[in-house]
Amino acid sequence: MDLYSMIEAGGRVKFEVTGEDLVNFADRLIEKAQEMKAHELQQQQDVEETWLTKAQAAEMCKVSQTTLWSWDKSGYLKPSKVGKRCMYALSDIRRLLSSKNRPKE
Repeated sequence: MDLYSMIEAGGRVKFEVTGEDLVNFADRLIEKAQEMKAHELQQQQDVEETWLTKAQAAEMCKVSQTTLWSWDKSGYLKPSKVGKRCMYALSDIRRLLSSKNRPKE
């Protein structure tokens, strides 16, 4: 059992640790903080995201809705389901439009 797990389990205990134990503990704390920050940023992005309909996305990309369907199947531009509707994240479309590897219609 590592130091982090013992502390997480709670209780009052005394530890005798090595330098390696402290380095592993610090690495685990840093990893946990990075995970929490990434989760927080994802939640913030989800709240602030603008969603477009198929028609809006097709117009913005200057392609047909059939092309959007093809891009979905190939994994190039994936929509999200909102109820029964497919909606496209504006940030995904902007990233696609700025990409140099855009597939042909």
